[in-house]
Amino acid sequence: MRPIRFLLAAAGLFVAALGSAQAAIVTQWHYSISSSWTAAAGATGVGSSVLQWGTDIGNGQSSLELFTPAGSSNPISTYIGGGAAPVAFWANGGSVTHNNKPITGSTLTAATLTATLSLEAILPDLAGPGAMAPLMINIAFAETPNGGDCAVSTSPTPCNDIFVLTSGLPNQSFMFDGETYFLNLFPTSAGSFSVLEASACAAAGQAAGCIGFSTVEGQSTNVPFSFTISTAPLTVPEPGMLGLAGVALIGAAAAGRRRRAGR
Repeated sequence: MRPIRFLLAAAGLFVAALGSAQAAIVTQWHYSISSSWTAAAGATGVGSSVLQWGTDIGNGQSSLELFTPAGSSNPISTYIGGGAAPVAFWANGGSVTHNNKPITGSTLTAATLTATLSLEAILPDLAGPGAMAPLMINIAFAETPNGGDCAVSTSPTPCNDIFVLTSGLPNQSFMFDGETYFLNLFPTSAGSFSVLEASACAAAGQAAGCIGFSTVEGQSTNVPFSFTISTAPLTVPEPGMLGLAGVALIGAAAAGRRRRAGR
């Protein structure tokens, strides 16, 4: 009987060891974000947070400015599961502001925004994971004429300038301490960020159904962004809700389907 009891005890210890070695889901993190314009056509300021273009005719140059949350201990909680993450699980991802000035001369036509998110697990308290792979957003831009028919049908005269995402919004998955997490960046500005009309897309050299916003001459448009960390891909909002819940979730859902199909 002793050998049997010994084997049972050994088996129990083995199971207990497996249980203690199993990774725990990180439910809270500290984060920091750094971002800059890493490419631009027709503008100055690559490598900084501000792109500027055009010849100043008395009101300054047109520009795109990046604003990121300060500090390195901003909190974010992990949303456990998929579906739609409640607002309580959204974290401040910074913002982009377009300052539309009357200008002459050369103009911005395209740019790339690169953002790097760094994470530190705090519940449970673990070292890392540190900097994530950079998130890249590619845009096309149209500086429209100050007269004639406007590509944006609701635009006053002079015509609105047009900002378009050409690569969609970024999302990625990452592994930490044996668990897979999903990271999504998305706009959270109702009304200013949406699917644009076909004429506005065409003015920016893009196909119908493009996503972005337009800015009235002499005004500024600010688009705030948020991001989420979840344990499963999130669902896709309706097109009319892009400014409320995030078009980036489209890519996350597709990535999850591909991952499951490969198993």
